[in-house]
Amino acid sequence: MTSAAPITAPRRRRWRRAAALGLVCWALLSPSWLHAQDDSATRALRLQFAQGLTLEIAGRWADALDRFEAIARRRPTANVTYHIGLCHERLGRLRTAERTYHNARAIAGAGADADADANARKASPAVLAEIAARLDDLEGRMPRIVLNLAGATDGVTLLLDGEVAQPSRAIRVDPGPHVAVALRHGIPVAASAFSSHERRTRFVTLTVHPVALRVSSVSRP
Repeated sequence: MTSAAPITAPRRRRWRRAAALGLVCWALLSPSWLHAQDDSATRALRLQFAQGLTLEIAGRWADALDRFEAIARRRPTANVTYHIGLCHERLGRLRTAERTYHNARAIAGAGADADADANARKASPAVLAEIAARLDDLEGRMPRIVLNLAGATDGVTLLLDGEVAQPSRAIRVDPGPHVAVALRHGIPVAASAFSSHERRTRFVTLTVHPVALRVSSVSRP
């Protein structure tokens, strides 16, 4: 009895390319394109969409994002919105990707309404399944930051990347550099710069020192 051959890296890459091409076929044959009016504007959008998919498969995520966003300004379908989310995800913008995937799912749900644009908003089953898979994966990958205050904390406000943050709460962030600042009456009294990483929770403590009291000298006559 012979054992199964190990899965090599080239085979995995071929499978990934095959899966990507399968999604391309689903996207190009989805109701959002098959039921659209076949005019010159629609043909131009189809060409732009195909260009975006080609760039996506090549890993040129920023260029693909430009193509898909241009299409979405004209025809914001669930399929196109999904690919926008995928580009953001691959560029490390996990929170933006998550919001975009939810938006794609909402657009697909709106496609169930009986109006003139219903067919254009529907998403293929393959894309809806991929949206669910991507959201599930992002939930585990999303970095978390827990900020804590120590020392003289009365009247102190916490900011994370310029936004008000609550201490001792896990805050979901994108991977990469971040800055936490403690303010008292709008004046920075402590700060910390650090990085977050996927699938990890980072604990950061800012220590606020008491305000030094000034003692004025009294001159004698």
